[in-house]
Amino acid sequence: MRIVSPSAITIHAATNGDLAAMDQLLLSIQPGVFNLSVCMLGNRKHAADTTQEILLKVVTHLSAFRGESALSTWVFQSARNQLLTAITRSKKCPAISLDAMNERLQAALDFGQSVESRGQTEHALTPEDKLEARKIALSCTQNMLMTMDRDQRLAYILDTVFGLPSRDAAEVLGVTPAAYRQRLARSRAKMNAFTAQTCGLVNADAACQCAKQLPALRHIRQTPERDADTSPTLIAIHRSELAESERHFDSMLRMSDAAAVFRAHPEYRVPTSLHGAIRAVLKAEGFMTDPRPLQ
Repeated sequence: MRIVSPSAITIHAATNGDLAAMDQLLLSIQPGVFNLSVCMLGNRKHAADTTQEILLKVVTHLSAFRGESALSTWVFQSARNQLLTAITRSKKCPAISLDAMNERLQAALDFGQSVESRGQTEHALTPEDKLEARKIALSCTQNMLMTMDRDQRLAYILDTVFGLPSRDAAEVLGVTPAAYRQRLARSRAKMNAFTAQTCGLVNADAACQCAKQLPALRHIRQTPERDADTSPTLIAIHRSELAESERHFDSMLRMSDAAAVFRAHPEYRVPTSLHGAIRAVLKAEGFMTDPRPLQ
């Protein structure tokens, strides 16, 4: 995943107020910004709202872009400022510790074992079961990201999900390359230790396997009085995204590496309404007054 920079010609035209170029620029950077927001916030609706704020800021401050670095780096920097503020003020992104996450996973495993001990034997996984287990895998690893403090999380995402070189990531974060590498090393060590001990995706001998979480998840869904705040958080995954993830998930997992699990996440689809909403705001603010239709 990456933030795609449009051509230099498009950037120049957009900076000088060309509306078609501005529209093309938005469409180029929108998917990367949305995926960064999803990874950082763990909530698609909140990510869409924050993406809109980021893109509006980028477009309305294009004149400040001097071309001293790649446009994608400049966009990452704008996204960083907005995302860290969004996380700080959001009540929908509560902090969760790895210990608390491990307790919740273990409780679900214990529930599954209790179901089996009552004579409800395991059955072969159906295709729908396998899809549900894949959703659990994607959501669980997203929750792992949420256990990091926001600075470590962003460093880890820039490296693992977006593949930014250390020098570029350090520029995005506004720190020295050495400081970035130290921050990244801490986040890697934390995630590697947890997944090696707990996660069956990384360690085949670990107790927690995604399919073994299914009984508890189904029980929670069938319990009307369940407390939504204590229910397992499953980030919404579209079927097309699952299909994309399925194409390379198994090959990634053969690497038995925590980072590979995160690289196997799909590219999350941008909500179709997002671009129209951004246009509407820009028109209302007088940034899109040219009567010519945008291409």
